[in-house]
Amino acid sequence: MVFSQAIEPILLTEKMNKPFLRKPRQIMSSRIKYRNGAAGPLILAAIAISVLVLGGVFAVKYLNNGDSQEIFDPILATVERGDFVSQVLDQGEIQSSENVEIRCEVRARNGSTSVLSVVPEASRVEPGDFLVQLDSTSFEKELEQQRIAMANAETSVIQAESNLASAKATLREYIEGTYEEEKLTIENQIQTAKGSIETAKQRLQQTQETFDFNRKLQAKGFVTPQDLQASEFDNEKAKIELTQAQNDLKLAEKRMFVLENITRDKNSIQLEADIKAATVKLNSEMKARVVEKEKLAEIEELVSKCRIIVPDGVSGQVVYARESSRGGNDWELEEGATVRQNQVLIRLPNLDKMEVKTLINEQSITQITLGMPCEVKVDALNDQTLTGVVTRVNQYVESSRWMSSSVRKYAVFVKIFDPPQSLKPGMNAAVTVQVREESDVLMAPIQTVYAVQDKKFCLVKVGDDWETREIQIDGDNSAQVLIKSGLEEDDVLVMNPGAYKDKMNLPELVRDSKIELPEEAVKEAEKAKAKADKAPKKSSGPQAGAGGSGNFNMPASGAALIAEKDSDGDGKLTKDEAGPPYSYFFDRVDTDSDGFLSAAEADKSIKSMKKRMQSGGGGGPGGGRPGGGRGNGSQQK
Repeated sequence: MVFSQAIEPILLTEKMNKPFLRKPRQIMSSRIKYRNGAAGPLILAAIAISVLVLGGVFAVKYLNNGDSQEIFDPILATVERGDFVSQVLDQGEIQSSENVEIRCEVRARNGSTSVLSVVPEASRVEPGDFLVQLDSTSFEKELEQQRIAMANAETSVIQAESNLASAKATLREYIEGTYEEEKLTIENQIQTAKGSIETAKQRLQQTQETFDFNRKLQAKGFVTPQDLQASEFDNEKAKIELTQAQNDLKLAEKRMFVLENITRDKNSIQLEADIKAATVKLNSEMKARVVEKEKLAEIEELVSKCRIIVPDGVSGQVVYARESSRGGNDWELEEGATVRQNQVLIRLPNLDKMEVKTLINEQSITQITLGMPCEVKVDALNDQTLTGVVTRVNQYVESSRWMSSSVRKYAVFVKIFDPPQSLKPGMNAAVTVQVREESDVLMAPIQTVYAVQDKKFCLVKVGDDWETREIQIDGDNSAQVLIKSGLEEDDVLVMNPGAYKDKMNLPELVRDSKIELPEEAVKEAEKAKAKADKAPKKSSGPQAGAGGSGNFNMPASGAALIAEKDSDGDGKLTKDEAGPPYSYFFDRVDTDSDGFLSAAEADKSIKSMKKRMQSGGGGGPGGGRPGGGRGNGSQQK
């Protein structure tokens, strides 16, 4: 517990109950009020005499004691030795430590789907029993369209297989048929050309011999010039026929070379390319068929998952899931409710293993560790006390609503031993965690301690005198402090010593000293300040930000916000696209709970924020935090 600078509760002393503290005039007046008649003067005289006698007694008493000072009669307490126990108390909610969570496994195209029917809460269910029916209308329409797409994919695969088989047959036809036919044809042409050459050579030889013989005969006059000219013509013709035969042979051989070295390769490459293309096409169509088949299976699975049943090996009592968003919108499973993928719909708790989830303030969370004993009082069980132990302490703060307190809380889980059958999930409970227990230690009431800055003092009675004594404490609870040093057992202490500071000898307050920064830090801060001074000042519109810090420009409208943040260009924002600080209050702005932020929703939110800013309500979801001074023992005078 953190002590205030001066603990000064209003005390009721015994002096307030003593009758003689009432003024004589008041007593007289009150009695005269009810007395009338002739006895009045006698009564007044009696009262006056009583007052004089009483005053004389007091005068003699105090004059004899030689004490003319003000009466000092404080309430006292004694330092005792005993068992010190420190506890942390907070509220919690009963839940099962073993919950089978039934989640929505449907991935809706628009981000959410609706509930058509649901089993009544608190029903006992067994494996295979019905739990929730989700709306499957859109999935059934997609299923019909996907079946058509699957049929088209099958047709494309069949056509691709046919094209591949045809391409392979064409290659084989060329290699084993067309190519061989063309080769044999050219070989026949070569043989024919060779035969023609031999024939032409023989005929040329004959015509040459005839021409030579006729030329001799013509020289002797036995052959006419016409006969010689005819034999010469035949000889020339034989030469031409020989040349033609030789050219035919060369042409045939060239055709054979081109066929074997160019045409065959060219056609083979082309036909093999056709085969490869047909193979790729077939593979592509087969992959497309697989994709379409997976889509079909997915949609069929989504349709089947719209009807949620109890899994095998699971049974229990139905507990509806409930959620609270940062924006203040509470969600509960019911007919017509919208749900998203992976959202918990129903929990089937194990009622034999129960625990309490309690939220502990940040001031106390550091005191709590695993294994600490606890007491649990359940409101619904007439404050029946149950025993438990801390089993888990969350390391991260629990999310809170936008407008909730700035006090941070951490979840602590307490296992309950031997939970009764009447204990149900969702019941409220008060959890007391015993954070410390010390035996045979010195203790004093917390009201006997007065704090001055970081020091603590007690006003101790020593004989007939009073002594201011500095003490050291080793912890405290709501009633007592654990004395570490400075006091002994049976020491008598003044309750609320802050009310008697004139009796105490307190040290002077230590003034706050200047905070000295390292030289490097000073230079870095100066550079940052200079850079900030040079930066252009933005005045494009109202500033807003998380926590009201004003560290970003608020868009002029919802359409402007979506134009800035819409990364996929679908004309609306998801929570991830919006990003901080918009994501902090996304759920509150998303009024239709479809998981997307439309321009109208964003525009409405921006107008509301601007209106709050103009009225001084802050520009962001975080709000401001009140400040406070240190005190520094300001109670001391």
